[in-house]
Amino acid sequence: MPENTIEKQFGELVRKLRYKKRFTQEAFAHHLGIDRSYQGRIERGEVSVTLNMAEVIAKGLGLAIGELMTLLDKERKSIK
Repeated sequence: MPENTIEKQFGELVRKLRYKKRFTQEAFAHHLGIDRSYQGRIERGEVSVTLNMAEVIAKGLGLAIGELMTLLDKERKSIK
């Protein structure tokens, strides 16, 4: 996927927030109840997550889904 896709930007944001929470990718995937390889694909922007999965990720990061989407919107605007 090209660098500026929403999937890529979402994945990079999730990775950045995961690092701030001091989760390894494997520990965060376990925390979310998903496979580590799927978590890796999310962070690399290789998949489009559903709204349900976005909410699971947000909650895993201690955020509401709206807060996560607001952060994504700010990231996207700073790139343009």
